[in-house]
Amino acid sequence: MKNSENNLRELVRAAQGGDQTALWEIIQQFSPLIKKARGKTILQERDDLEQELFEKIIRAIHSFDINTSVDLTHFRKSVHLFANLEKNQNNSNFVE
Repeated sequence: MKNSENNLRELVRAAQGGDQTALWEIIQQFSPLIKKARGKTILQERDDLEQELFEKIIRAIHSFDINTSVDLTHFRKSVHLFANLEKNQNNSNFVE
């Protein structure tokens, strides 16, 4: 896990410096989670949810203080938590 944390930290650092490839690699790492959230959302809202999650991830990357000694598992958990909150909010929009 430490190796993947170091890799994520370097990708975040590069993305904050404007490296679009690094930004895309981070998004790809979270792609399975985004797809999972999409699958649990009503069809009409899937594209909007995916776009919102991409935007949130990009904002989190750019606002993350890379110089802290924070364990990046917290960053991953934050993204997972956000995705679950979004999913729950979208599920509450169901009309049965």
